[in-house]
Amino acid sequence: MKLALFLMATLASTSTLAQQCNIDSAQLKADYKITNTHNHEQSTQSLTLWRNNSQVAHQREVITELWQHLANKQIRPIRYFNAQQRGIEYQPSEVRGIQNWSAKNQLVDAHLIEKMTLLNTQGTGCDEVKNYALTQGDNQFKLALFTKSNLVKSFSVTNKKNHTHTALNLNNVSSNKAEITAQFAKWDRFQTTDYADIGDNENDPFLAKMINLGFIEHSATGFYNQQGKAIQGGHHH
Repeated sequence: MKLALFLMATLASTSTLAQQCNIDSAQLKADYKITNTHNHEQSTQSLTLWRNNSQVAHQREVITELWQHLANKQIRPIRYFNAQQRGIEYQPSEVRGIQNWSAKNQLVDAHLIEKMTLLNTQGTGCDEVKNYALTQGDNQFKLALFTKSNLVKSFSVTNKKNHTHTALNLNNVSSNKAEITAQFAKWDRFQTTDYADIGDNENDPFLAKMINLGFIEHSATGFYNQQGKAIQGGHHH
């Protein structure tokens, strides 16, 4: 009888542990693959999402977009150019379009998720995933989201009218805090210029080149669709 009770207690505690999740969703690194398909032609790119408490970064091959979530709830962006180790700092007022922290922090705007239909929930603990779907106009959205970490496992947008399909898939997650802290410290050491001061620095070859390439204007942010527009609660800008 005592053995049976012990086994029951052990199973109960194991089950409880399975429901828990100790991952720190505020500090992590997530590697994604973005696949764009248009009329059966396919292209891919990599994207790394970095979270460091009140800072989030989207690292691509050429550019890293970093956002700081300020105490007044405003978002202050910095655009880094990886190879040149240079950056352009913006004030919240200098950024056009919707500035939504959820779109930065989890790649898909929470307002869009609220519009979606929850199909089912799978797994437990850190592996619990909620599956969503939404049809909006010509777009069909599908989302698998890790519940505990608010981390996208997969997200896709299909537009049958335009014959386009964009898919975001998670490849790897790391919660190595030393690596994450070191990476944000590295970006912080890059030479930066205030957006407002760019006109006074036209003799800087780097800034002159960025102006000519059109990299100075701050882009829409969040998860991009096939046309390069941010998907944020159905608003494209």
